[in-house]
Amino acid sequence: MRALYNIAIRLYGLLIRLSAPFKPKAKDWVKGRQNWREDLKALPLNKQPIVWLHAASLGEMEQGVPVLKALREKLSDHQFVISFFSPSGYNNFKDRELADAIVYLPLDLPKNARDFVKILKPDLAIFIKYEIWPNFLKALKKQKVKTLLAPAVFRANQIYFKPYGGFFRSALKAFDSILVQDLDSLKLINKIGLRADICGDSRFDQALEIKNSDYQVAGLNEWISNQLCLITGSSWPKEEALLVELLKQKPHLKLIIAPHEVESDNIQRVHDLFHDFGVNRFSESTWKDQNQVLIIDNIGQLKKLYRYGDLVLVGGGFGVSVHSTVEPSVYQVPIAFGPNHKKFVETKEMIAKGLAFEINNSAELSSFVEGFENKGEREAFKPKMQQYLDTKVGAAKKISEAALKHLAHA
Repeated sequence: MRALYNIAIRLYGLLIRLSAPFKPKAKDWVKGRQNWREDLKALPLNKQPIVWLHAASLGEMEQGVPVLKALREKLSDHQFVISFFSPSGYNNFKDRELADAIVYLPLDLPKNARDFVKILKPDLAIFIKYEIWPNFLKALKKQKVKTLLAPAVFRANQIYFKPYGGFFRSALKAFDSILVQDLDSLKLINKIGLRADICGDSRFDQALEIKNSDYQVAGLNEWISNQLCLITGSSWPKEEALLVELLKQKPHLKLIIAPHEVESDNIQRVHDLFHDFGVNRFSESTWKDQNQVLIIDNIGQLKKLYRYGDLVLVGGGFGVSVHSTVEPSVYQVPIAFGPNHKKFVETKEMIAKGLAFEINNSAELSSFVEGFENKGEREAFKPKMQQYLDTKVGAAKKISEAALKHLAHA
């Protein structure tokens, strides 16, 4: 099975290289790994103990940031290296001061894994959420490096729990510790004979810290002007089409929309789509008060801007999967999203508690908005969301404590 896995990984790398001339992200993926051994050797690292933390992309690193902050407070004599699999993480990670170095993870091939571990010489490796790479785990174990998977989440349809998933189960067994987000994940892990602990989801810790940060946008409250404000995060065309229908019905609604893609062509497309309602762009120096729509045309503002909204529509739920619902939840606002949300623990929990709402069409989006048009309804909602949030924070502390225990015995 390992041989077939290695062939599949090689084919994956080949496909990315073949697509690189046509796709900017693929081009970045290839370019970032061209001389990774030399780049790794050239890192400004001394002989201090090294903590290596790996995440697939920028979204997963939201779970790693609060863990890094907690560890840096405790381990002033350690150095920290972050690796990403995707260009979205490597190129857009904003908290670069948390790391002594940021690198790309090479393909999970036996020689790559052996060389990476021997060059970096980490004392502890922390893998975020789904990042389970068999060859890297084998190389780390051979070098007696402690490994931690957290905050992991598992579903019954994953290969680890299939009769033919023995090779991947063996990769899971290579971890020294696994911390999972919820009870369902814990039960699945226990069924295949592995121990784990529940830690929760550290994204809530990160989102809460962002909420409590000082952030103001000059002129935004004046533009909203006490009107009902809906914020749409990471929108795709399906959500945007529903929003056009909504604005036709709600001429006094203010819409702040952050498209998933912020390339100039897509921003212009969204601008043209909402043209009839009057459009401002976030990057503009002045905004026209009579315009109904504000487009966020850059990256990094959305998670802070949610504080200005009365309601939130999270994009992606009509595509592969809904984007982060954790980020808006800490602002205690009602949240809606499309039907493809099943792989996230928090969406299931929030729907069950009446804190989030699945929408499938424009009528359901309109009904969602109308259900919270009254300010009294929104105020009554806040303590219910806060009660839920109180049960979700604290994962970063649990993960960092587990990491510290491993380092103490390294």
